[in-house]
Amino acid sequence: MNPTLYDILGVAPDASAGQIKRAWRDAAERFEPGSGGSAAQFRLFNEAAETLLDPERRQEYDAQAGLSPTAAAGPATRTLPATSTQRTATAATTSARDATVTDGTATDATPADGTGVRTVPAGRPAAAGGEPGPAPAPGRAVPWPVLLGLAVLAAVLVALAAGPFIPGMGLAATRQVVAQDGLDEARRAAPAAAERAAEAILAYDYRSLEADRDAAADFMTDDYRKDYLDTFDSTVIEGAEKLKAKVTAQVRASGVSLATEDRVQVLLFVDQVTTSTANDEPQTALNRVMFTMQKARDGSWLVDDITSY
Repeated sequence: MNPTLYDILGVAPDASAGQIKRAWRDAAERFEPGSGGSAAQFRLFNEAAETLLDPERRQEYDAQAGLSPTAAAGPATRTLPATSTQRTATAATTSARDATVTDGTATDATPADGTGVRTVPAGRPAAAGGEPGPAPAPGRAVPWPVLLGLAVLAAVLVALAAGPFIPGMGLAATRQVVAQDGLDEARRAAPAAAERAAEAILAYDYRSLEADRDAAADFMTDDYRKDYLDTFDSTVIEGAEKLKAKVTAQVRASGVSLATEDRVQVLLFVDQVTTSTANDEPQTALNRVMFTMQKARDGSWLVDDITSY
């Protein structure tokens, strides 16, 4: 049996909110990363507590895990329509009550030709015209291995429909771990992609403007690429050629401002050094820019917007 969120925290399914909070704090202290625990364990305790301390989420989880009062009372019974075999057996039983049985044969109470009692083999009702009808097909029980196989197949299909599943954990906890893993991956991958993109997008050389522009555009989504190309062609090219400007960019630091699994805002601190005929010495500027990163279908992260501060 898979452990429930209650098992993870070491409390009973009917534990109060106060008991859950105490168990959560105790577990968090014992398994805090750096104090004998791992980040995965610490996150699991937090997610279990978040679910069980939210009344609506707890009720939903209890129902899914079969811990709700309704589930505990057992499944409700209902009457199923009679099968064809059952209807045949019922009809044969009713007919037998109206017949006289002697030595294993059934006698029809109504003679077929009016001259005497007509005998019909037991269990074979007379067909039209007085001839014995075909014997009813006996009901056949489904072998238990077949039933077991169908049950296993149904469980597999339900699991596939529900999404990923981690052995040893409940379905709700599995979903939470998978979602958190996706968010953690976004927080890790998006800033790295933003830093690479920034050093290409925020730099150019008047001697290779078109090549630099196209290389920068490769880091962008289709929608943002169009705006960038229009701005670069109408604003940057003319001024850069006129002043023979060369700009280099180096990311000094970055941090996540806001994140979901497929969209992350990354704040970047970038040193830009510009040399041009407008100044005798290179000019250095420390800039803050916000890159909005969008996850593409292939799993890569692309720039979807840039805001300067």
